[in-house]
Amino acid sequence: MSDPIDRSAPDGSTDRDPQLAQDLAGLEGVINRSAAGAARTSVRVQTLAREIDQILDSTRSIQTTLEGLGSSISQGASAAEESAEATRHMADLTRHGLQESGQAVATVRQLQQQTNLTAERLESLMGHILQVNEVSQVIGEIADRTGLLSLNAAIEAAHAGAFGRGFAVVAEEVRKLADRTSRQTQEIGALLEAIRRDLDPAREAMDRSLALASETRTQVESVEQRFAGIADLADTAAGHVSSIAQSASEEHAAARTLVEASGRLLDSTGTLKSEAEAVAQDAFRLSSLTEVGHRHLAAHDTGSLFHRALGLGRDLSRTAAELLEAPVKAGQLRAEDLLALDYTEIRGPGIQSLSRFFGVLHVPPSGFAPPKYRTAYDALVELPLQEAFDHVLDLEPRLTFALILDLNSYAPSHNRRYVQDWTGQPAKDLAGNRAKRFFTDNRVLVRGARHGLGEAAEGLPDQASREAFRRMADLSEGASAPGDFLVQTYARDTGAIITVLTVPLHACGQRYGVSLLGWSSDD
Repeated sequence: MSDPIDRSAPDGSTDRDPQLAQDLAGLEGVINRSAAGAARTSVRVQTLAREIDQILDSTRSIQTTLEGLGSSISQGASAAEESAEATRHMADLTRHGLQESGQAVATVRQLQQQTNLTAERLESLMGHILQVNEVSQVIGEIADRTGLLSLNAAIEAAHAGAFGRGFAVVAEEVRKLADRTSRQTQEIGALLEAIRRDLDPAREAMDRSLALASETRTQVESVEQRFAGIADLADTAAGHVSSIAQSASEEHAAARTLVEASGRLLDSTGTLKSEAEAVAQDAFRLSSLTEVGHRHLAAHDTGSLFHRALGLGRDLSRTAAELLEAPVKAGQLRAEDLLALDYTEIRGPGIQSLSRFFGVLHVPPSGFAPPKYRTAYDALVELPLQEAFDHVLDLEPRLTFALILDLNSYAPSHNRRYVQDWTGQPAKDLAGNRAKRFFTDNRVLVRGARHGLGEAAEGLPDQASREAFRRMADLSEGASAPGDFLVQTYARDTGAIITVLTVPLHACGQRYGVSLLGWSSDD
């Protein structure tokens, strides 16, 4: 920003009218409070935006989970319906099996009855055979006696001589008949004995058949009872599985509703994020208005901290330029190396090189967090620059810090209070050791470091090359507007609300960066 207005009154004093000075001081207070309010709003909106992003991520995760759950439930519902159908089919098969087992029981009972009847008939046959055998034995005994009688008759007939011949013939015939009867009776007995021997295995087999038929009946009746139990269980299971299938279908519908609701929540959260970004833009525009207010206030020195910082910032830019150019003039450094914007991260053995600047005992070999870097000129100017920075704070104790940044918001040095020994405690080191790092986490400082070079240069990426800046802007000292400066209010990464003033800094005729002074706006 240019400062074309002469701040001095004709007699050399500043703002002779006390009332005007008082009004300007009051206006500056309003501007500062407005800027602080805009910064706080920006912090809250940024916090809200981060939380909204987390909500968006969570909602997307929930939606993805719900979609997967819905798919799983759908598959489960299909599986449950298939299971229900299979269970119903099993119940039908079980009932059919129960019917078949009932028929089998009836058949086995008939078989048992028929086997019993056959066994009874076989026993009756064996009884008849025994009776016939007994009769046959009686006939045999009669035949034997008849043979003896015929023999006796023949003997008596022989004694009778001619008178007994006829009787002898009859006795012979009787004897022959008795012999035949005896032989046939023996044959019948042999046949009956053969029949009995043949029927004995049949009777034993029949006895086993009876036992098997009884056992089979018992087993089939047991199977029938089990089929009946299975049929009851199958009917019950079919009812339960059908209920599960119905519940799964309802859960699938509920999951679809949840997916739709999460989609609406995602849309609403996206809208909320857009609104938050819009609020952030409004806060930024309000902050821009305070920048314009400070431009006008610069024309009338009221002795405020802002005017004090503006004069000290311009002085620091001149002093820092002399310190940066000194190694070049002494032949220790080339101008192109001073302005190169080349950086090397400090880690491993290189950490020890910072021991002259602060204690590094607790720094791990992997390096610093956030990372620290070095350039070709750091070691030549870091301590003289620190003395210059601390001198500014001695002149104005209300300042929080005073340092310089290059075009990439890199700080080669810092105030002694911000170059404390490294402790390894992240929160403490973040606040107490801020040298040799990039301040790109807040775009306010990036914008301040590149102020006056145009929006294209301000939009270059972090750690852009000098050639990239040359393509976007004229970096020569003559291209900068005389008296240019920028005042911004923002929240530091420590949470404090800070107002910063940046004044362009040139070295070796080219834009190096800015001097940066900051003071608290929390009050």
